[in-house]
Amino acid sequence: MYGFTMVNVAANPKGKEKIIQFDKKTAEKLKLKSGDEVLFCFGQQKSSLIVEIRNTKSNINIFLTNKDIKYFKLIVPKKYGINVKGNQIKLGPVVGVMADLFKQKAKPFGPQSFFIKQMITNGDNIGVFCFAFCPYNINLDKKIIRGYTYKNNKWFKSTFPLPDVIFPRERGYSHTNLKVRSKLEQLGCYFLNPPLIGKWETYQILSKNPMLLKYLPETELINNFNQINKMVKKHGAVYIKPVKGSQGRNIIRLRKKRNSSYEYKYEINNHTTTGSAIDIHHLRRQLSSIMGNKRFIVQKEIDLLRNRDHIIDLRIFVQKDHTGKWSITGKACRVGRLGSITSNISSGGKGYKVESMLMRHFPDKELREKILHDINYVSIESVKSLERAIGKIGEMGVDIGVDKKGKVWFIEANMRPARHVFNLIGETDTRLQSVIKPLLYSRYLAGFR
Repeated sequence: MYGFTMVNVAANPKGKEKIIQFDKKTAEKLKLKSGDEVLFCFGQQKSSLIVEIRNTKSNINIFLTNKDIKYFKLIVPKKYGINVKGNQIKLGPVVGVMADLFKQKAKPFGPQSFFIKQMITNGDNIGVFCFAFCPYNINLDKKIIRGYTYKNNKWFKSTFPLPDVIFPRERGYSHTNLKVRSKLEQLGCYFLNPPLIGKWETYQILSKNPMLLKYLPETELINNFNQINKMVKKHGAVYIKPVKGSQGRNIIRLRKKRNSSYEYKYEINNHTTTGSAIDIHHLRRQLSSIMGNKRFIVQKEIDLLRNRDHIIDLRIFVQKDHTGKWSITGKACRVGRLGSITSNISSGGKGYKVESMLMRHFPDKELREKILHDINYVSIESVKSLERAIGKIGEMGVDIGVDKKGKVWFIEANMRPARHVFNLIGETDTRLQSVIKPLLYSRYLAGFR
């Protein structure tokens, strides 16, 4: 489909150490001849080998000794992508998915296990060698990782080289993970996405782009509760969101009532809590249990589309592929559960196709086309702006709101986006593409072009 050069690799138990054997056709294609010295690389494992051409016919393109197979941590027999640049030969690339480990034999990476399994099996189809690991199972001194691969419907533990590219899928903002990341980058590993950034930093970056300003709801970093009071007086209702966090956790909706009191609502473990406060001091006491000492932003409430009392927003999946260019892989509407203040699927939300939802709310075709144009523009432009500020990004889930007048708003950017919503709307091909594209972009990052 993509026309990538791939080779079958196997062991030659009788071969000589430090000798790499090529079949004649592959050697000619790669412009190699017997006696050439090459730097052979698999992930960050590297060694100089001497080329030897085999004249015997075989469906195997490359033979290595058992000792060299063990050194490079190769799995054979197997088909790999190959890239030749000067005297350097790279197999793969090797992609490591860094994720949180669970104590579940059938699902070692918990809810991400199916996604990772798809990464591994689809990587095989295009010659990308993929495995998964927890950041605590890295031996930096030996430059190896204890991780998992998936074969014959089973998960297997094994030892792998440090990869060419790491796809970070672990949760949270751990300082330990940031230290591990820094050391891996120093050792030559590329990361598909930069470290997570918070909602306030995201807003600050995007607000410097004059083309995006009109799509950003007014937002402030909370230093004191008087800011909340000022914002809620100005807009009537606001959202209070943790700077760091995902899946709608610890988000509060606050509304100013006519008698100058406040009404608030938040959700914990899919349970909605509502309450009221007679003044700002009472409000601070009421919300202290959920806000604690964490940093929060306060943001103007957008009068989002609703389906009865179900809040609606959109998840736009923006990714790069082997060309290194941005494109939108898919779009989906997320409809929150009844009475919820967020649309998150993890909190009981449902998925719907974007076109059908927009048609229901905006019968005018010209207006719908403008809305879709703005959705696409804001999604791509916001990702480009963030990338200029924080470094290379491979994928992002952009949350977009559409208000009742058809105006498009940027809500949030997520560098660990879930893909399940595409299954919910029957777009399994879109979901599969969202899995394959990071593998393709990994080829680009590793120089397999």
